[in-house]
Order: sequence, then C-alpha cells, then structure tokens
Amino acid sequence: MKEDDILRFAWPQLAEHAERVFRLADGEMLRIVRAGEEDAGNGIYRSAEVEVAGVRRRGDVIFGAGERVEGRLPAALRYAVLQVVSGPAAPLYDALGEPVPQLVVNLPQRWKDAVASLREGAGKYECGVWLGDVPPPRRVAWLDRLAVERLDRKCREVAGIWEGTGGDWAQTLYLMLFRAMGGNRNREPYVALASRATYQMVLRERGDIELVEALLLGTAGLLEGCYFDDYIARLHDHYLYLVRKYGIVPMRSGEWSRAGIRAQNKPVMRIVQLASFVARNDFMFDRAMGCRTRADVHALFDAEVLGYWATHYVPDGSGDRCPRHIGAEKADLLAIDALVPVMFAYGQATGKSALKDAAFDLLGDIPPENNTVVRSWSGMGVPVRSALDSQALLQLRNEYCNRGRCTDCRVGKSIINRGQGIPFPIK
Repeated sequence: MKEDDILRFAWPQLAEHAERVFRLADGEMLRIVRAGEEDAGNGIYRSAEVEVAGVRRRGDVIFGAGERVEGRLPAALRYAVLQVVSGPAAPLYDALGEPVPQLVVNLPQRWKDAVASLREGAGKYECGVWLGDVPPPRRVAWLDRLAVERLDRKCREVAGIWEGTGGDWAQTLYLMLFRAMGGNRNREPYVALASRATYQMVLRERGDIELVEALLLGTAGLLEGCYFDDYIARLHDHYLYLVRKYGIVPMRSGEWSRAGIRAQNKPVMRIVQLASFVARNDFMFDRAMGCRTRADVHALFDAEVLGYWATHYVPDGSGDRCPRHIGAEKADLLAIDALVPVMFAYGQATGKSALKDAAFDLLGDIPPENNTVVRSWSGMGVPVRSALDSQALLQLRNEYCNRGRCTDCRVGKSIINRGQGIPFPIK
C-alpha cells in the first residue's frame, strides 16, 4: 500500500499542530506557516509556506520518495519547498539543483490499518454503515459537496460539447438530451445522430412532424430496408429529399444496440418521442432553462406521440399499443443527465449564479435514481432523499471508492482520524 496518500492526509494536521515546529532529516528546524491548497490530482499541496533555518519559502509540498530522474524531480514538481516521507529517503533536488528539505513523519499504525481496511471494503460499500450514522446536518453537507463535484465534472463535459458546436447553447442542450436518452447502451449512437441531424435542421422542418421523423429516423439508418406500409415509404421519400437538401451522411443501422432492450426503450420509439418533443418546442432552450421543479420538467417533456407511432414500436406493421409519452421516470433521468448539467454550465458561463442554484435545487426536487450503486448505499443504511443525494453517492463511488481515494474522501478521513491525535515527531 502506498503511504504517500496517508502522508498527504497527515499534512494539514501537522500544519494545525500547536507547535508547528519540527526537526528535519538534516537537523535543521522547520516551522510550518501555511499548509497550502491541496492538489489531489497531482498528490501535492501547492502554495504552502514553510520556514527552514529561519528562511521562509513558498511552493509545493510533495509526499513520499517521488519519481526521480538522477535524483531530480519531474518538471511539474520542480518548485517543491518540502518533501514529507515516512522514513529516510534519498534526497531530491529542485529546479536550482538544491536539495529539497526532508521531513520524516512517524505514521500511526492504526492509520495504515484503517486505510487498508477502507480500501478492502470499498467494493462492498462498507463505509456506508459509518456514513449512515453520521449526524444528518454533517452528512447532508458532505453529500451536497459531492453533488457539486459531480456537477462541476459534468459542467466541464458540457463546456467541451458547447465548444464543439461553435458556441450554440441550443445545439448543446439538444446533444445532451439525445445523449441522455441513449443511456449506457446507445449513448454514442444518439450523440452521432444529434450531430448529423442538427437542431437547426429540426427547426427548419418542424412545421411537418413527418419531416422531423424522417430526418431523425433516416439519419439514424433505421428506415433502410423498411417498406412495410405507405407511412414508412413516405418517410423514406421525405428522407431522400432531406439528404439532398442538407447533405446528410446517414448512420448504419448496425451501430444501434437493440438486443436485450425493453420495447419502450428501443431506438425507434425513443427517436420518435424525441422528434415529437423537439418539433413542438421552437424555444426549447428557454423553456428548459426556466424549469424549477419536477412538475416543470414533466410539463416540458410531455410531448405526445400521435398517428402511426401510437400503435407501432417499430415499422413492422404490428398493431401493439405503444407509449405515447416519454414518461415520468425517463423525464427525471433526462433532467438529471442533460437539463441540470446544461443549466449549471450555462449559469457558470454567463455568470448567472441564480441559475446554478436553480439547477442544484432542481436535483433536490427529483426522486433519487434507482440503480445498483444507489440501492447498495441505501442498503448499508445511507438515507437517499432525492437525486441530489443519488448523484452525490454516484460521485462518491466512482471518484473515491473505485479509485482507492479513501484519504481524499471526507467519509474516509473521518473514519481514519476518529477524532484522535497522532504522534508527530515534534522537537
């Protein structure tokens, strides 16, 4: 087990120690002025301030022996002012070729045991027992912070999509909605479809729902070889016209996963529902950004499928009854995975903090997702009040538990520390 993470966990507690004075490996005295800011991605603390032999320095604190090339630090870490290790280590040299001061810390065995136990039990959600017993105000604060982390990550994804659209927020939302509609099995095909049959094309053709259906189904490659009745043949003729008009390059039908997917979630039906939704909304983006409650979300996505598709799951002539609406559960997921991230990203890009708050509050008004991860946390005693909590628990699982980042996690830190002091080498 790497001890670097435990050393990084110990660093702020060293900085908060009453004395703040320690003896370095070479005998010089160290005084910690400021711990700095944690950069967990690089495993260091940046902008720390320390005083060595009466000389104050500002820079990075690194942990463990570190990666070396002939004793020198990688370029990204050349501005280290202190190296914290759990035992004597070969010296490292900074950008000027000077040795980096080295502090040896006696790590408590109980910390090492706690981290090993946490990492071993992470796959079984064992820390959920501890999280469930945390006083509600403290637990809610932790989960809210995790939810914000997840929104920040999604916000970066939205920003990348927005840049790819040339700064078109409506197309960004359109892409995100298609992506969310695809779920895990068909996410990429839906994105490809929304990129080829764009929202601008939909707006130009929205006066005729048949043209919108032809645009989306034809571009998806789901009309090829289907000539079972007059309606499908007519859609195919419409699509040939649209191909000439827009220069569309269609997808192949084999790009779509259909095996093992329930009939109401199969691509044809979901694409027809999307066609009905986007054709009805000429101010889709404005309406979406105006959603404040779950009821608003359901009203937004309440576009009814009429005519041929009210009795056909696929263009095969069957007369089975089909879902006329997107449905409450799917609308909730579209809000969680598309609407809220775009709302948050748009608020951040435009400096509208009220819109970011609205996105956060909207998650709190939507029921939690029902998936394996959320059920597992709940089964260990963690209360899950809303989608805000379920998104937080997904963030906890994906970014901390699955990566063994127990020493970066507020839950893990609380379990490791348990309010006890540690035997630091104070001189």
